[in-house]
Amino acid sequence: MNHLILGHAKDAHARHMLARLRERGYQAHLIETWHFPEQLRLSLNPLDGSGSLRLADGSLIGLDQIGSVYWRNFCGVTAETTRANRGSVEDIAYYDSMACLRSWFQLANQTRWFNSWAAFQSHQEKPQQLRLVAQAGVKVPRTYIGNDTGQILAFCADEPQAIFKPVYGGAHTERITPRHLEAQHLAQALAQAPITLQQYIEGSNIRTYAIGQQLFSVQLDSDSVDFRTDQGMQIQQVDTPPHIAAQVSRIMALLGLNWTAIDWRRDLAGDYYFLEANPSPMFLGMQERSGLPLCDTLIDCMVAGSNL
Repeated sequence: MNHLILGHAKDAHARHMLARLRERGYQAHLIETWHFPEQLRLSLNPLDGSGSLRLADGSLIGLDQIGSVYWRNFCGVTAETTRANRGSVEDIAYYDSMACLRSWFQLANQTRWFNSWAAFQSHQEKPQQLRLVAQAGVKVPRTYIGNDTGQILAFCADEPQAIFKPVYGGAHTERITPRHLEAQHLAQALAQAPITLQQYIEGSNIRTYAIGQQLFSVQLDSDSVDFRTDQGMQIQQVDTPPHIAAQVSRIMALLGLNWTAIDWRRDLAGDYYFLEANPSPMFLGMQERSGLPLCDTLIDCMVAGSNL
């Protein structure tokens, strides 16, 4: 049985997972999707879901021989770098290539995805992720998403310590200041993109790595609004309360996750508030600093039931 790493050759996590799988004796291959269709060959039978991958080195892998896929990064397709005007040959090639890949990603066969196309789509549409999780009975901080100046000013008046973050991602969380709410600054910013505003929860950062049924939680002690910017952050392992473990299980089922890192804020009373569930979290730095066996636990989950 083969196990695939979907990602960039330069990505440290993709390289580490590939090397560790091979060290443990498993057949593992790195798939950089931007080599499709120029070098990577994909064949699909839409009637029965069968098909194959032919790698750049010429080796052929049946789709039924792929036990698991670790989705680190999606690299796009070859035609993405040559897209021109809508309806051009390059543009049609891009959409044809993407449709073929996405169809493979969604085949209902024995391959286990860590994680699926649907899970990644959910993460890219964070407002929908928050809505689904809140509807499942999990506490979520009061949140506004949009670009209506009046509603933003009203939210900030009700939540004077509000934080803001991008709707999609790509930037760190910051605290709202009077400068952000100045009329000209706000108008210019909102003409470019909507914003996520959130109630600031006084308390601690908790991250729960969930790998199958295994849970590892850490407390991330930092005075920064976004702990990712704090080089002096302290990490300590903590227990996952049973009711939070049950919520993690619900969240994973709801979002189609086989593994994830869930970020929480735990308030001063001990209540947990959901911030996000990442379908491809970075873990090497956390593993090194905390001693948690994240990589091998993930591999154990990926290869469960498969032959070398």
